[in-house]
Amino acid sequence: MEELLIAGQTTRFAIPASGPGRVTRADLVAVRHRGTLVSIDSRVANRLVGRAFALGRLRGFGAGRWLSEPRLGHHRLDFGRRDADGAFTHLVELKSSNLAVGPTAMFPDAPTVRGTAHLGLLRAMARRGVHCGLLMMIQRDDVDEFAPNAALDPEFTRALERAAAAGVRLEARTMVVEATGVRWGRQVPVRLPGVTALGFYSWPRFPGGPNSSLPLPPLRPCPSDLSNG
Repeated sequence: MEELLIAGQTTRFAIPASGPGRVTRADLVAVRHRGTLVSIDSRVANRLVGRAFALGRLRGFGAGRWLSEPRLGHHRLDFGRRDADGAFTHLVELKSSNLAVGPTAMFPDAPTVRGTAHLGLLRAMARRGVHCGLLMMIQRDDVDEFAPNAALDPEFTRALERAAAAGVRLEARTMVVEATGVRWGRQVPVRLPGVTALGFYSWPRFPGGPNSSLPLPPLRPCPSDLSNG
């Protein structure tokens, strides 16, 4: 994220926040980079996707309740579904990317042992017949493709290749970040050497109605000092 926080090259935006024990009076949630608003708050992507699950706007999954953060062994994934006997039928892991190198969104921006472990878990479950997927939410809309950051984290890249080869479905979607909220953007290709990365089951193509966006408090230019003191 360092490339997004260079003084004098990006404009930072925050939303007011308060609560017991806080040391700042606002949350830094977005920056303007390369002329585009970029979310740096991964919670926003989780809320946007979670809302789509809750509204049943995910074609191809059928009816049924989705669990948030289901536990699997010592790990928690982001979303899952169980059958009547309690066995998992679907598992979906969500990752958020805001790093862009030219037209390519990349993940991770720091080595991620946890992310690599999650891919291994999805791979194992896919081999057992569970419908597994990885959704990469790109928190900006100025890129044309997604690729793993192999130079920074080769282990994650190898785990992603093995997971895809085992049947874990991959999809990358951009987010459009606006002054009053975020909304679903475009599906972009996943560039993964040696693997034909298929699109995910069928993610929502919101036409722009009230369910297409996630409202947020208005973004305000970030002051130099956010401390409560």
